[in-house]
Amino acid sequence: MYVDNDPLVLSHAHALLTSAREGATDYIEADVHDPGAIVEGAARTLDFGRPVAITMLGILNFVLDTDEAVSIVRRLLDAVQSGSHVVISHPTTEVDGEAMTTAVDYWNGQGSAPMTLRSRAEVLRLFAGTDLLEPGVVSCSRWRPDAAGQDITDVTHFGGVGRKP
Repeated sequence: MYVDNDPLVLSHAHALLTSAREGATDYIEADVHDPGAIVEGAARTLDFGRPVAITMLGILNFVLDTDEAVSIVRRLLDAVQSGSHVVISHPTTEVDGEAMTTAVDYWNGQGSAPMTLRSRAEVLRLFAGTDLLEPGVVSCSRWRPDAAGQDITDVTHFGGVGRKP
């Protein structure tokens, strides 16, 4: 299930996301600010009687209010079964903070959909009510890297995975 509200992206989804014998694939036009519409649309394809994975990669930064972002994640998790997972990545102020703030200020000044940066503590709040998988909320480059023992460079996004108990 893919969710977006960009008409161009949805045009590509229509052309590329097709179902096969191995499983159903679908997309819905919805906005992250309306989790009810997302759940309603996803229920046409997904079996909410079984655990599912919710991936919110680089989307919650477009929800400017942290309390609203927490509420959106909570409403999506409320719709799914125990054992479901939520995966979140989010740009942060804690890695290259000055450069990231400058970049987001520039982005927001261009008339694009405004975005925000969040601290690790704020990203942790997005996982409220879940059991956070190890290594927790860390720079995405540190989330179970394959290159054990090699130097890892932090990236400007935090990521984590939570499991609904």
